[in-house]
Formats: sequence, structure tokens, C-alpha cells
Amino acid sequence: MNKCTLTTILLAIMLYAANAQAQNAGSVTFVSGAVTAERQPAEPLARGDDVFASDAVVTGPFSRAQLEMIDGAKIAIRPDSRIVIDEYRYAAAAPAGSPVATSGDSSVISLVKGGLRSVTGAIGKDDPQNVEVRTAVGVLGIRGTDFAVLLCGNCNQAPGVPPGTTVPQGLYIMVSDGIVVFQNEVASLQVTAGQFAFIPLTSRVPTRLDVAPPVFVDPSDFRFDAGSDSASQPSGFDSKLGLRREAEPVAPPPGSRTPGSDSHEGRSPGEAPAQPIIGTDENGNPIDLTPGSAQDPGNRSITWSTGPAGAFDATFSGVLDNSATQTRVDTNGNLTAFDNVYPAGNGTDIASFEIGSATNVDTGMNSMTVLRWGRWANGSASVTLSDGSGVNQDLGNQSLHWVASENRMTAVVLPVNGIADYSLLGATSPTDSLGNSGVLGDASFQADFTNQRVTSTLNININGSNWAANGVGTLDTSALFQGIYDSVSIDGIGGGSGDFSGFFSTPGTTSDPVFPGGAGLTYSLQDNNGSVSVSGAAAFGNP
Repeated sequence: MNKCTLTTILLAIMLYAANAQAQNAGSVTFVSGAVTAERQPAEPLARGDDVFASDAVVTGPFSRAQLEMIDGAKIAIRPDSRIVIDEYRYAAAAPAGSPVATSGDSSVISLVKGGLRSVTGAIGKDDPQNVEVRTAVGVLGIRGTDFAVLLCGNCNQAPGVPPGTTVPQGLYIMVSDGIVVFQNEVASLQVTAGQFAFIPLTSRVPTRLDVAPPVFVDPSDFRFDAGSDSASQPSGFDSKLGLRREAEPVAPPPGSRTPGSDSHEGRSPGEAPAQPIIGTDENGNPIDLTPGSAQDPGNRSITWSTGPAGAFDATFSGVLDNSATQTRVDTNGNLTAFDNVYPAGNGTDIASFEIGSATNVDTGMNSMTVLRWGRWANGSASVTLSDGSGVNQDLGNQSLHWVASENRMTAVVLPVNGIADYSLLGATSPTDSLGNSGVLGDASFQADFTNQRVTSTLNININGSNWAANGVGTLDTSALFQGIYDSVSIDGIGGGSGDFSGFFSTPGTTSDPVFPGGAGLTYSLQDNNGSVSVSGAAAFGNP
């Protein structure tokens, strides 16, 4: 084979691979708030934009999106959700007549967190065995036309759930028309029209529910807006689920744009919502925490985690207070540069971190505790050690998770005694060193101020396995803490290890001034043979 022929073949292979990676899967028909496609680089989505196989579509806390797939299927994505279009293959429609699926067509969607409603298209109607929705607790085979699912690790905070209601953590399924078959390693369950099901994150045993769970009571999260839906809407979706009719106007969530708008009309994704988010600093003065307000970062406490990292080539979590000159944030207030502890040489070093070619995903903010969180993903971050040497932190198969306080101008004063239990407010999707993302559920955090001790428990579902961790740490007078997970098990098999670090935040407002209003925590775990690591970030409050 001559050189010219070989070059031609290599170019053809490269072009084929590029086309495969950019395979069109559908388009955006509706956007409200901040909606992003995680690709290289990440891009905000607007109505009319294409989505592709391998895209992760992410909605912010007060944001929604709707997609029309290439086979005519429709997907409504509720707030604070992340779905991955793993595979979408569909032969072109015949020149005359309606679309017809072929045996080679397939639709595979992963629901990483949050919820979606789907009205299936040609593939689901004509070749239903090739339609799947994958989750951390099992796979849904779609044998119908109208269904909704919600996967949450903190279901008490789901939109529409009444305050004070305790909602078990896991996967919820509702079917309006047709059949959904759920299956995992424990059991299988068939859910038919008008029925509901629940699969807990821990036991993973599917059960049928007699009534609609409270996580499905908010109609704005699962409705299709005018102009984006098909002409015929299954009436059972309203009557069986107790939702309002689609024709009735639904008030947009706080900070979002009105239904029917998109990023070409009004504000763009990532811009400040119409209603500002106002917190208070340590002196009781109001501060604007609205995304897009580009506030001076001020002094911050920052904790981060990833794995493997640095000279130890292992999991790592560190925490450090930063001055205003050590940090940078983007126009949404998300962290893009900071200083922190980094494993180097025979110990640790204070290094400067830059987001580099990575992007901020899974971002969140809680105005009560004045905490922000997110993770740097895709591309690579740059790390500069104290001697000026540089380190490239590859984030292709892992993420760098972070939690930061807002404008911490003075030190947090810790009580000298008392015990406070904190509730999970928000978190990034846990990621492993193999490129998978999962769900954090049943996380707890307790502070024993009398004995200057903290305890942390985690329950994580990722890549088909359940990780459980329990650990104890110590806190110092500067309100920072670090700890070790002395019990880490994967699917019930122990022997893993891990560590965590974090800080207490000065609250924006709190009903109990005795205890700090919030706590930011990052963690890293490793399995018993050191081959897989898992890291993440979490924010806690309501002591």
C-alpha cells in the first residue's frame, strides 16, 4: 500500500469518526432559563439548535427544555436535570408518507439526575425493543407512547413537593399511555397506563405505588408548551396524574422566562433572572447573589476534590481559605480560578488552579447558606505549584468538584458546644475515573462542636454499583474540616477508602443563629483494589 492510499484511508476514517460523533439526534423546541449541551466545548442551547448523539443536556435549577428527536419523539426535561443522548439512530423518512423505523434504528437515553417526560416517536411505536432509558438503578424498556421518570437523590427538594414532606430517594415512574418495563439485577416490573412505580437508591427493589407521588404534582415540569407539542395530546396524562390541562397558563418558576420564550428572546441562558437573589454578608449588609451579576469574589472558603491527582496519583480532597486576589469567577458567579492544597512531591503544596479548557457544569447556588458548587469537566485544568512548575489536570474521564462560600469577609465563629445535623441542599453528580457520572442520595452531615468532630455519610449510585461511605473528621477554629472515610463499600463489599474536606459557611439568613447556617463538602473515594475512584461535592444546610 502506497503512502497516498494510506493517507486517504486515514482521512476517511477520521471524517467518519467526526461524523459519527456529530450524529444529529434532534433539535430544541423550547428553552426556559439556563440550558446547556455538554460537548467540547460546552454550549448554551436555544430554540432551533441541534442536539447530537453523545450530548449531555443539562437544565439549571429554574430551567426547562423540550426536544424533538429525529424520529418525531418529544422529550420535556424538568429543572435541575441531566440527560445523556447515548445513542440515536434513525433512517430517513420515506419520501412519501410518515416516518417508518427500521431494525437498525435505536434510541438510548441516560437519565443521570432529575426528570423527563417523553412522547415516543416512530422508533418507539414501530420498533419499541430498541428504545431504552437508562438510570443509576436500572433500565426502562419503553412499550408505549407517554411516560415520565424522575431520579432524585434529594427528593424532598423537588419542585412541587410541599414543605416538610419526606419523600424517599430514588427513581419514580409514571405512565400515561402504553407500557414501561423496568428491569435491574434485583427484579423487573411492568408499569401500565395510569400506574406509578418507585425504585429506591439503596435496595433497588421496584415497587408499585397506589397514588401519584408528590414529585409529580408540578405541571410546569412535565407539560409540553404551545407550539412545541403534537396536535394530539393524550388526555390521560392530565386526568390520571392530576395535572392541569396544557391550554391553561402556567406561571413560570422564579427567575425564569415566560413559556414560549427562548435564548433569542429576552435574556440568554446564564444571564441574571428577572428577580435578583439577595443574601446578606457577615455584617448584615445585603449582597446581590444573582447569577450574571459579576460580583467581586471577595474572600472565600473553597473545597475541591478529584481523583486520581498529583504526585500520589490517588483520590484527593482539599480545603483552603482564599483572599479576593486568589479567586476568579465567571459572570454567573461560578469558580474559574482559586488557590488550594495539592498533592505534590512527598507531601502537599499550595497551588493555583485555572479552569483552562474545561467547563463548569452541574452548578448550583443556595441563597440561604450563600454556597455555590459545581464541577470542572471535559478538557483539562492547569495547576501551578508554588515553585512555578505546571501540572496538567486531565478532566476527560473525571471531574474537579468544588464548593465555595460567597464573600466571606470575616471568619465564621463556631459554637463551643452542641451537636447540629445538616440536611443535603444540593450536589454535583458524582463522577468516577472511568468517565461515568451518577447520583448522590442519602447523604448526611453532622457537626459535634463540643468535641470538634464532624461525621459524613454518602450513598452513591454510579455505573450500576452502589457506593456507601462513612467517615469522621476534625474541625479547627477557622471553621475548616478534614476527615477520612474509614468504611467504604461497593455493592456491599468493603475494603475501599476515601477522604473528605470542607468548611462551614456564614449564613445569608438562618432560623438558628447558634450554629453556622451551612457546610460545603467535597469527597473522594477509591475501591478496594485502587482501580476506580469516585469524587463529588455537596452543600448542606438547615441545622
